[in-house]
Amino acid sequence: MDAETIAATIARRMRELREERGLSLHGLAERAGLTKSHVWDLERGGSRNPTIATAVAIATALGVSLDNLAGLTTAQPCLHPEGMRIACEVDALLRARPAQPVQGGEDV
Repeated sequence: MDAETIAATIARRMRELREERGLSLHGLAERAGLTKSHVWDLERGGSRNPTIATAVAIATALGVSLDNLAGLTTAQPCLHPEGMRIACEVDALLRARPAQPVQGGEDV
C-alpha cells in the first residue's frame, strides 16, 4: 500500500469513526489537540501526507490503533473506544509528570 492510499484510507476512516462516535469536527479536533480546519482538511483528503504525530493523535482521540485508522488491520481494541481514548489520555498525563513517592508508605 502506498502513502497516498494510506492517507485516503485515513481520511475515509476518520469520517466513519467520527460519525460512529457522534463527534463533530470540532469535537474530534479538540480531543486530538488539532484545529478544526486541520481535521477537516485531513478528512476531506486535502492533506495527503499527515504526520505520524497527527495520525496517532487522531487514532487516540477516536479510540483505535494507528493500524486500524490506516486500514492496515480490522482488529478492534478490546476496550470500548471511549475507554481506550480515556486510557490513552490518562497514560499521557501520568508519563508527563515526574514519579511521586507513595505517601505514608515505606520504600520496598
